[in-house]
Amino acid sequence: MILFGKSAWQPRWPRLALALLALLSISGHAWTQTLPKPQVVGSSWVYSTPGLYHNVRDDLVQAIEDEGLVISYTAHLASMLRRTANATGASTQVYDNAESLLFCSSELTYELTLNNPHNITLCPYSISIYSLSADPDNVLLSIRAPELEQADYAAVHQLLEQIIAATLTW
Repeated sequence: MILFGKSAWQPRWPRLALALLALLSISGHAWTQTLPKPQVVGSSWVYSTPGLYHNVRDDLVQAIEDEGLVISYTAHLASMLRRTANATGASTQVYDNAESLLFCSSELTYELTLNNPHNITLCPYSISIYSLSADPDNVLLSIRAPELEQADYAAVHQLLEQIIAATLTW
């Protein structure tokens, strides 16, 4: 039984390949930078850099904007956890600072949804930035571990790594 018509489920590899090629050719300076290997922690890939949180955050915002993307939402996680600590019984503050920045690429999302309309759940993309209370001079950037078995996700993951590479090289 075909629910969405044959064309909605057919792989559109040529279009995805062209989108990926375009992403690589437009990407500017970030691909020339070496991205350190992430620490894999559960379902996260974590990158670490020494520095002041607000400086690294400014670099992250700039790297996102340099890709022509707009941050659609900022989740202020550290302040939310501080604000709700009494209600949850939390006695220890894990984060000195913590935010997740959400953004999306219309071109990538369009290609993802052409390949499979249910890929809409991959947008928005997010990068978390945080420093731990125990080590406030070390800033961490993390993304969800890539869904390597899902070929459609490769371009999104490469974009996220490209943004982190640009952030870490400022």
